[in-house]
Amino acid sequence: MSTTPQRTGVGVLYRATDKMPFLELARAADERGFTSLVLGEHTHIPVSSDPALFPGHGPVIPESYLRLLDPYVALSFVAAQTSLKIGTCTSLPAQHDPIALAKALATLDFLSAGRLTLGVGYGWNRIEFTAHGHDWADRREVVREHVELMRQLWTQTEAEYHGKHASLQRSWSWPKPAQPEIPVLLGSAGGPRALEAIVGWADGWMPGGPVDYIADKLRQLRQRWSDAGRPASGPVVWGIQEIADDNAFRADLDRLACLDVAEVLISFDTADREEILPVLDRYANVIAAY
Repeated sequence: MSTTPQRTGVGVLYRATDKMPFLELARAADERGFTSLVLGEHTHIPVSSDPALFPGHGPVIPESYLRLLDPYVALSFVAAQTSLKIGTCTSLPAQHDPIALAKALATLDFLSAGRLTLGVGYGWNRIEFTAHGHDWADRREVVREHVELMRQLWTQTEAEYHGKHASLQRSWSWPKPAQPEIPVLLGSAGGPRALEAIVGWADGWMPGGPVDYIADKLRQLRQRWSDAGRPASGPVVWGIQEIADDNAFRADLDRLACLDVAEVLISFDTADREEILPVLDRYANVIAAY
């Protein structure tokens, strides 16, 4: 871990598109010096979904979760019209055919000249997940296997994969990503199973929560990472923060930079331009000074 602040990007995590046109938001963030735009994913929200399962613990599922764009299509527009890095927080690879998703993501990274970071999650909505043909109890294993299969297609001239939940006979697939490999970060809380998964098959972590919490879990993660013989560069970390006042944001940004967090994502839920643009302007001043 660094003892002095490193160059840390500041991005926008956006969850809805019904109040401010999405591409207007993307251009506004780019013009103001933000470095990335990140979208979440739900293929659908069944009406019978249990709000108690929602990470915010209800009592209702936020309206914004019903209105999410397809992140891969939407991010292609962002890449074409801005210089922003693009990412997901989080995508749900278990809810896709991994062969087709690997092609879409490789194409997105190829055409964006290597600007894609893939945050992945297991998902919280049991009914949504099982609608895609998997057992809820298998969700962690399905995500891991889908990621492993996609990596084979991204990196191998002749790719092959055989797992319990995903399989690929020896195959060709182009384009390859512009990056040697698309970074895959696990979006999850920092419990023991999550840290084990990050060390076992991910390239890093997408945590949310107070900086003290992130710092404590990062110490544990980096120790496990080192003990497992993973690359000395350490896990890639993109941290999520809620909107705060300027002084709090500046202090948190400094601390997260000292923790070698590569990107700080400011989380915006659904809001109109009259709410969003002043926040972007205010944060832009802090970013410029930083």
